[in-house]
Amino acid sequence: MSPLNTFTTTVHPFPSPTSRACAYEIGPQNAKNALVFIGGLGDGPHTVAYPRAIAKQLEENPDLGYSVFEFRLKSSFSAFGFARLVDDVADTSALVKYLRSLGKERIVLMGHSTGCQDCMEYVSPVHAAPPVEGIILQAPVCDVDAMALDMGYGPLGESTKFAKQLIDAGKSGDRMPVSQLPAFMRNFPISAWRCGEDNYFSPDLPDEVAASYWTRMERPLLVLHSGADEYVPESVNTQELINRWRGLCKPGVFSELSGVIPGAGHRVEQPEAETWLSDTVIKFLRSIN
Repeated sequence: MSPLNTFTTTVHPFPSPTSRACAYEIGPQNAKNALVFIGGLGDGPHTVAYPRAIAKQLEENPDLGYSVFEFRLKSSFSAFGFARLVDDVADTSALVKYLRSLGKERIVLMGHSTGCQDCMEYVSPVHAAPPVEGIILQAPVCDVDAMALDMGYGPLGESTKFAKQLIDAGKSGDRMPVSQLPAFMRNFPISAWRCGEDNYFSPDLPDEVAASYWTRMERPLLVLHSGADEYVPESVNTQELINRWRGLCKPGVFSELSGVIPGAGHRVEQPEAETWLSDTVIKFLRSIN
């Protein structure tokens, strides 16, 4: 689905810690359920195309009763460098509460890239966030590995050391110098605190650490890596990683539909991969209905 295609959306202003927050609904009108999409670093409403493909599929499957919601978080667009996962959880919780107030029966969170980190943080007991009926993780990449692909592990280590020095000096909110950031982050202001903070999906995490994250999942979980993700090192076997995560989850949580999207880049912009993703999401929603 071309991102240049026009589309219609219903705008929902809703109370949130982020002032003037709005959610944008696409797909079937007056649906009883909601699929909430959370993008990655630099994303905001409508910057990723495939939620619109999913919405079109939902229109063709009206019995499922889902529409798609995107929304503006404190971290949206170029603001992610001075926001944290806990901010995203607060914004997402506010939207879930709003959707419940509208009478939505089932709510499923779908994270993309760092949006997957948000989903993992959302289910942490420390937040006591309102429960949802399912979670989808698409392109759950390790941010540290993605940064290292750009700048190398040596320079990344120096950057992390620099950030730690700022934090230890009480300057966690100070902006990181451009020279200490990978090229794809240099157009955004990044605080010392945010630099390298998010690390749920590192293949190097010991089982006892990773298990503490995955056992948080209580509701049905679909995990979909991109088969040709430009932010994943070639040394990482994503299917093996998915299998490992499956083994760390409680029985019956990890969907059998989980796997690798053939030929998909990070944002799943290839037409065949987008169709594969949309079809799989529909199957997952049907399986939990």
